[in-house]
Amino acid sequence: MAPDDFVACTVATRRFVAQARVLADSFLAHHPGGRFAVLVPDDPHGEVSVDPRVAVLRPDDVGVDDPELHRMALHYTVKELACAMKVVLARHLVGQGETVVLLDGDVCVYDDLGAVAQAARETGVVLCGHSPTAFPTPDRYPPNPTYAPRMRNAYGPEQMTMQNGTFNTGVVGVAPRGADFLDWWHARVARYCLSDPNRGLFQEQGWTALAPTLFDCRIWREPGWNVSPFHLHDGDVSWAGDRPLAGSAPLRCFHFITFDPRRPAQFTSVDHLVGVWPRMAQRPGAARLCAQYAERVLAAGHEAAQAEVSPYERLADGTLVDDNMRAAYGEALLQHEAGRGPQPPNPFHDGDVEGWLRWLGEPPEEAAGERPVSRYLLGLHGRLQWVYGAFREVPGRDAGAFLDWLPAAARDGRLDVPARWLPPEPAPAPPEPDPALLELQAEYRELLRTVQSYRASRSWRLTAPLRRLGALRRR
Repeated sequence: MAPDDFVACTVATRRFVAQARVLADSFLAHHPGGRFAVLVPDDPHGEVSVDPRVAVLRPDDVGVDDPELHRMALHYTVKELACAMKVVLARHLVGQGETVVLLDGDVCVYDDLGAVAQAARETGVVLCGHSPTAFPTPDRYPPNPTYAPRMRNAYGPEQMTMQNGTFNTGVVGVAPRGADFLDWWHARVARYCLSDPNRGLFQEQGWTALAPTLFDCRIWREPGWNVSPFHLHDGDVSWAGDRPLAGSAPLRCFHFITFDPRRPAQFTSVDHLVGVWPRMAQRPGAARLCAQYAERVLAAGHEAAQAEVSPYERLADGTLVDDNMRAAYGEALLQHEAGRGPQPPNPFHDGDVEGWLRWLGEPPEEAAGERPVSRYLLGLHGRLQWVYGAFREVPGRDAGAFLDWLPAAARDGRLDVPARWLPPEPAPAPPEPDPALLELQAEYRELLRTVQSYRASRSWRLTAPLRRLGALRRR
């Protein structure tokens, strides 16, 4: 196969550029003369470099103009933005007639990837599962950490894949005959590339579960591809000298999902993955692979990259753009695009930070009234399922209770809400009176009325001189 028969590509944010450098270098080591492209979505001034052998692209190069980039960058977290841009990048390259092998930035290549490109040319789309073999039943795994620790709440890898996407998009092959799939995928990630598995949304990956029911797809089950710790439940990476193997097959690429090169002694520090993946000490072959990869990523500038701040994480005045702000903006944007309201302001585009913060602090028309709820707080209310469950009608009859509850919830650590956005704390209710004290007060009032009545009587007035004489004698 000629080296220019396909192009490999990835998306890397400023903080992830070291992994992209390692990925590009590993790909080119096994594809001399091959082509590799990296899209950096949060580098508007072109400050990030990757590798002189690599095409470095920005959103404008793949058809995303500044207004749309700024809408996506305010609606999404930086990670969600990068995931959406994976689809944009693949669609752009396929639109130019290319066959594309789309890779996650934390993949490392160990052998030729041409077979996936060839399969994509034949079928249109190639997707990989999370593991080529079945896992044990859920009762072998710990419970979901967000549920009570009961066996009925067991949360194994197969449940994770059903919730987070049947296929793992660390490796995807697409050719021009798969353009319809990319158009469909792109239409969904443009506004719904959200990390919200409870609603069936796991960034760009979750949507691909539907692809085989709608489009011609090849499900790639060949051993050695898109290997990750999900593959290690029934085996290890083995070595033939310096060459890694998956079973007896060549290891084509390994996906270092959530691996931190600064902690090379563990596959992950993510709690629910720690509970289902084997320990690194149980997989010495994979441990060797991780140690080598960590060394390469650190040498590629990982520490410096981690210190980077994306221009889409903070406003021009330094204010952190938090999830509640993004939820409030995203809701207003979707309402506008559905023809139900004005276009919301965007400080990434118009530069008006104070105007946008003021907009967040104001209630939309439907939330005004005696107890108005700001857009920021509506963003929080709509984003957190458990908050909505406690206060269903906001705006509406539950708005007052919601506003009264928020300050104490933030103070107690149940919510992370900056003081700027909290309503005033309600005045404390007066303490409940002691029943015994109430009874004593009633007796006192009755006695006082008796004394006042006696003092107003005729006998009290007639005996007044005798009482004064007695007082003089006592003095």
